[in-house]
Amino acid sequence: MKKILAAIILLATCVFSSYAYTISDNCKKQIMLRESCSLTVYKDNTGYSIGYGHRLKKGENYKKISKEKAKQLFLEDIKSVEVSVNRILKNIKFKLTQNFIDGLADLVYNCGEAGVKKSEFYKRLCRCRVKNGKANQNDLNYTLAAVKTMRLPSAKTGLKEGVAKRRYEIHKQMIN
Repeated sequence: MKKILAAIILLATCVFSSYAYTISDNCKKQIMLRESCSLTVYKDNTGYSIGYGHRLKKGENYKKISKEKAKQLFLEDIKSVEVSVNRILKNIKFKLTQNFIDGLADLVYNCGEAGVKKSEFYKRLCRCRVKNGKANQNDLNYTLAAVKTMRLPSAKTGLKEGVAKRRYEIHKQMIN
């Protein structure tokens, strides 16, 4: 039932946007590597998580899970991220590269859709100019949009060293 609902949401999102974006398998692997896997619940900045950074929702009371369950939760979370990426980009009138989509997906996985939409990165992305159906690569706003990605803090305490490295890797991925 969850899979059907996710597919319906993704389809509805894609119908209202110019492009339907998907997250690559490579991006999924990279997120899993960077997140690492905790088979026991742990406290993070916003509550409790388990597996590959799955935030426990109301009613979920996992204490310990298997590696297979961690992967299942991750794949469910990544479907929601894909829907969020398409919602974030629904008003962007130019096609973006797969690297950009994967970088944005990684950012959404870490910061959430609301966090991305509140960011300077998002504001600058929305101001990008279009030339022949593509973002003008020389447009300063486009370049700054990619650069700003690595500066989003992961928590109220600011940008931590591990997250800073991750943002840098995302930045390189998005502009290549």
